[in-house]
Amino acid sequence: MLEKAVESILFSSPEALEISEICKILKEKPEEVEKAIEAVARKYREMDSAIEIVKIGDRYLMRVKPEFTHFVEKFTERDLDRGTMRTLAVIAVKQPITLAKLAKIRGNKCYEHVKKLSELKLINLEKKGRSTILTTTEAFASYFGFDSKDPETIKEKLKEFFKEKSG
Repeated sequence: MLEKAVESILFSSPEALEISEICKILKEKPEEVEKAIEAVARKYREMDSAIEIVKIGDRYLMRVKPEFTHFVEKFTERDLDRGTMRTLAVIAVKQPITLAKLAKIRGNKCYEHVKKLSELKLINLEKKGRSTILTTTEAFASYFGFDSKDPETIKEKLKEFFKEKSG
């Protein structure tokens, strides 16, 4: 019963949820909820489903696997608006990039985007003197289906992707 309840919550949520949020809804202990999430995730892996449960930072999300998203794009809402997604793309392709350089490329609106991306744990902000250095995170790699969290590997894969799209 608990696994089905967890599955229904993750399926219905438009955003990633923390264990504590799921525990409040179910009135269950975190250990029990985590076991149920892992059991549901295992079930989807064993079925070789187009659906998966991923951990992004300290949150869980049920989603369509990245290789199948093109089939459902017209039916779904984007978690990130177009501007935020473009800012994230610039960070991913040019990382490590300073916040100042990003602002020159994307304009002042990028500060709002960076705040949202940081809250979602898709990017890291690291203070170096007076500069803030931006890079993608393991959660970014997981969210977008990259098999490596290494920034250089991500940059290369994105460059290949954009080269294929443009040519």
